[in-house]
Amino acid sequence: MERWRPGARAEGTDGGTDGRRLPLPVLPQFPGMRGFADLDSVIRRLGFRHAADLLRGPAVEAGASPFATLPKATTDDGFRILDGLWFPARGRAWTRVDLRHIQETAERWRTSTDPRAGTAAALMDTMETVVRDDPMGPRRIVLWQVCRELKDRAGGPTAEAAEALGVHSTDAAALASAVAAGFPGKGPVRNAAESINEVWPGDRLREAQRIADLLPAHPSDHVLANFRARLDERAAAVDRLAAEARRLGLLGELRAAAVSWLAAVRRAADDERMMAGLLGAATRLADEAHSPDAREPADSTLRVSVERGAVTLSWTAARLPRDTARLAGPVSYRVVRFLEGAPEQAVEVPYADSSLSVLDPDAPIGRRVRYAVLPLRGGRLAGMPRVTGAVLLVPDVEEVRAVPVPDGVRLEWRAHPAATGFRAVRSMARPAGRAGPSGEPTDGVPVDGLVVPAGRKGFVDRPLRPGTYLYEISCGYPTDPDLPGPEGELAWSPGLRVAATAVDWPSPVDDITVRRHDDGTVTIDWRPPARGNGRLVEWPGLPIASGDDVSGTPAARSAPGESPVSVVPEVRSRVRMTPVSVLGDRAVAGSSVLVERPGAVEDLTARRNTPDTAELRFRWPEPAVLVLVVWEQEGLRQEMRVARSRYLAERRVEIPLTARPCRVEVSAVPRPDAVTIPAVPATTSLPNLPALPPLPPRNNRGLALLSFPWTPWSSGGAPRDRPWWRRWLPGG
Repeated sequence: MERWRPGARAEGTDGGTDGRRLPLPVLPQFPGMRGFADLDSVIRRLGFRHAADLLRGPAVEAGASPFATLPKATTDDGFRILDGLWFPARGRAWTRVDLRHIQETAERWRTSTDPRAGTAAALMDTMETVVRDDPMGPRRIVLWQVCRELKDRAGGPTAEAAEALGVHSTDAAALASAVAAGFPGKGPVRNAAESINEVWPGDRLREAQRIADLLPAHPSDHVLANFRARLDERAAAVDRLAAEARRLGLLGELRAAAVSWLAAVRRAADDERMMAGLLGAATRLADEAHSPDAREPADSTLRVSVERGAVTLSWTAARLPRDTARLAGPVSYRVVRFLEGAPEQAVEVPYADSSLSVLDPDAPIGRRVRYAVLPLRGGRLAGMPRVTGAVLLVPDVEEVRAVPVPDGVRLEWRAHPAATGFRAVRSMARPAGRAGPSGEPTDGVPVDGLVVPAGRKGFVDRPLRPGTYLYEISCGYPTDPDLPGPEGELAWSPGLRVAATAVDWPSPVDDITVRRHDDGTVTIDWRPPARGNGRLVEWPGLPIASGDDVSGTPAARSAPGESPVSVVPEVRSRVRMTPVSVLGDRAVAGSSVLVERPGAVEDLTARRNTPDTAELRFRWPEPAVLVLVVWEQEGLRQEMRVARSRYLAERRVEIPLTARPCRVEVSAVPRPDAVTIPAVPATTSLPNLPALPPLPPRNNRGLALLSFPWTPWSSGGAPRDRPWWRRWLPGG
């Protein structure tokens, strides 16, 4: 096995130099430039294959000095890339791409008439920044672009493809072999290599680590190795700061712990654990400042107000420490919200303007939350967050309306959809100045509270004496969303106090006497109410309960009537009579009476279907809901009740009979809740069914051809030319 040493040629079997036995060149494993994606896209848009076409400079224009033809196009057989970026110069000389070359090429672009000259000159300024940061930076960028083109071509990397991209023939074969051996293809590894410099250096440490995990763990690229070493060093420093902050917190050094957490967040702004630790330390500092034993006055720079289901947070401008003066730009703010005791669940509150207040309409209902205001400079945390006390959003009911009802009051409201519990406490307001049980004036303060059952939309409180009452209404919200029912604990709203006045109402009429006369007249008499005037009215629509409020209805505005009242409803109709008690502009209903007068059963017909059944048809006696069908045979009485819906669907009633004569009677059934004026029942009868003649002999074909003038099926059934007994033979 032969070993290759720098400066010595590797001899092949033919005595010449065998370049394939040389070690493959080391390729860059990432571009190593912030803004590479933008630079690459602009180079492509200008029509350049890669950055080497840009660094070569504009083409020599006609009439230019012969000394300006560097390099000459006739002898330019490509650039060298493996040991630096070199362009051919006059003769056999080569010029290296360094700061001087980039400055001279940029000047040539600025004085060129090429339409791309302005943009190319701006790109050269970017390349000057790259070469000042890393002398080999331009070579790294060009080499990455060339390797990417070779890797992605359809036929794979070859020396001919490398020469077509402008690579010198002495470097083309080795470069193609190196690309084929280890350059990453399209996918997450290449994307990570081209994007990691957009994240780091910066304060997004965890995202940079996540991207770096896609790159080689033991890179052969020394620049990437140094990059990963700095990244790991920063991560270790952050972990040390977090451990120190936890230790100080256990010792009770809250401010020192908060400072350590702040330093950790500045180095890893995207680490949720560091931010949770900082918010937790800032919360303990805020609670300590608001405690009665605080040595310093409480921080009043934060103000919180809760109104109409939203939280408004306002604050004063932050006074940042001096060590943040190096951060450029004006001070901006970031507002986050988190549940009490759970800073790791912090969410950002939308805040776009430059004011010192923010409205949070999405605050959770019924759960204690805190808000933190984080001062920023240049997008980075510039000072200690300020944290509010616990905020509990439990909205009270809205649009409360108190309405007097008979013997009480009714309260209606609109509650928040998240409310699951409702509570109302009734109190009687004493006049101001009257002394209470303790001898001190109450000044209208409610006393003797009594809980009134309430629902989502309100409640009715009765019976009440006339007077003014105070109701304190509260809403309960589940503190645990997983237990919204009665098992979960409820957080109650502060309560809304509403006054309601109960007034005198007329007494309902409940003592009614009804008598039905033989001439079809119904007389209704009632006892006058204890309060108000009574009148009897015909009530349209559905019935109402005794004592219901009917103020404002036409019945309440009708003229007073005298008892008794005679009612004669029309045939085939019903009427509901309701007594109404009126007192001023208020009226209540009493116990109603339903009077109906069904029509007579008309057009009753009966017909035998078979020897043992009969069919009845008639006109229904409206407005009855049932009819009674009674039939008598041989001294036996049978009956059947038929519903209106069934009869109107079938249009007939079928009853069982025998062959004996039958009398049928149909009448309307009175409603149990009504006074009915009966109608005369309808009757009909069916005659006796004749006896069947004897069967003829089976072998007498002449008698078998006889037909009789009447058979049970003469009304339609068996044809008349067939003997009736054919229908009765076994198996016939």
